[in-house]
Amino acid sequence: MDVVDVVVILLHPILGFSMAIWLYRQWKIMKALKTKKGIMWSKIQNKKRSEVVNEHEVSGRRSLLFISIVIFFAVIADAYRYFKLDADISSIVSLHGWLGLILAFFVYLMYRSGTKMVKQREEKVNIKQTRGVHQRIGDFLVWLLVAVVFLGFLRLLDILQ
Repeated sequence: MDVVDVVVILLHPILGFSMAIWLYRQWKIMKALKTKKGIMWSKIQNKKRSEVVNEHEVSGRRSLLFISIVIFFAVIADAYRYFKLDADISSIVSLHGWLGLILAFFVYLMYRSGTKMVKQREEKVNIKQTRGVHQRIGDFLVWLLVAVVFLGFLRLLDILQ
């Protein structure tokens, strides 16, 4: 494998891991805001609640773009492996990839429920039910994220052999 091969193959894992850290951090900040405990709480305790929620909303609006970029580079890396490195089609398809697509779907659901919550709040409608759905999706998303990152690490080791 030459340098170009390694760069093309490693771009998706680097972006994916960065996205995972970013998503986990978003989840952890909102948990800290609710429980008022932990390291994240010590970082945000001097901010107003509305300021923290606003930052979370701004980040949430970027989530679909970020996950689309990560998936795009995954497709590029797999296409490169198939066409340039003569990888078998069976080695391209993986549980990591399917779970990654499911993760992208849940990020989309988070985006939709988040924008719905903002709209309801602006219309002065009770957001309790939507917030509960948003939180449950977020909790599930974090567990799915751990699985995708772990399987991605194993897959990367397999590819780089």
